[in-house]
Amino acid sequence: MLFDLLDAPVRQSFTSELVGKSDIANAVSLNAANFNLGRLIGPAVSGILIKYFHTGPSFLLNAGSYLIVIVALVLMRPEDLHRLPQDDKDRKIMEGLRYIKSRHDLIAIIATVFFASTFGLNFQIFTALISTKIFHKDAGAFGLLGSVIAIGSLVAAIVSTRLDQKRKPLFITTFSAIFGLLLIGQAYMPNYLTFAMMLPLCGFAAITTMISANTYVQTTTPHELRGRVMGFYLLIFLGATPIGSPFIGWLADVIGVRATVAMCGAITSLGALFIYLIMRKRLLKYTYAA
Repeated sequence: MLFDLLDAPVRQSFTSELVGKSDIANAVSLNAANFNLGRLIGPAVSGILIKYFHTGPSFLLNAGSYLIVIVALVLMRPEDLHRLPQDDKDRKIMEGLRYIKSRHDLIAIIATVFFASTFGLNFQIFTALISTKIFHKDAGAFGLLGSVIAIGSLVAAIVSTRLDQKRKPLFITTFSAIFGLLLIGQAYMPNYLTFAMMLPLCGFAAITTMISANTYVQTTTPHELRGRVMGFYLLIFLGATPIGSPFIGWLADVIGVRATVAMCGAITSLGALFIYLIMRKRLLKYTYAA
């Protein structure tokens, strides 16, 4: 988790240097498509390996996959990057926070992401609890659910390349609310098959929300502040997990698995609705010239 918090802001800001600002939206969507293609294949393969060979080979295969990334970085040509000139001003972290404070749209999006990532984006916990505690399935069936989620996520990543004009705060809060409602429905599916059928819908809504939020923040932030703003955005996105996960585990023991998943969905939806209601006037009046 600490490595992700250090690595993710740099990697996200680096996207604009790879493709240029005009193509950031499609680059973020394609990156998500690549990520979710891995999620589509990986859990199924890992589930089979764990079932028949235990966990060791799965860890080794995952470690070996990093060699591909290292080779790609070594082969990269720095002269082809879209590097923008940096100003001479020594910009501090607080300047990024002041910039976010001045942008009501960024505050709304980051707050929406907080609720969605803390309480909604816990698919691994939700699917593990429901598949094992409710439907009494093994590791292979659990791995299959990860691939099923990725179907919807992959479709969302591909569709998001066509949503350039839709990535607005209202669109993001709306999809976050829909995501929460789908989680509530998922919590009360009567059997393993219907539960699995709900997962692509949840994956689609979740990834559409996150891709749209990520793209909006990157494309409407000046390049000299993008790293700091994305750092704070990703702190909320990734850093909220250690808060949500123990809470979900405790709540599952207290009120049950299904009620816990439903409550997390309700918090996600109500959080998005609350943000829209208290900020809608400022968001409607606010325009940002990218």
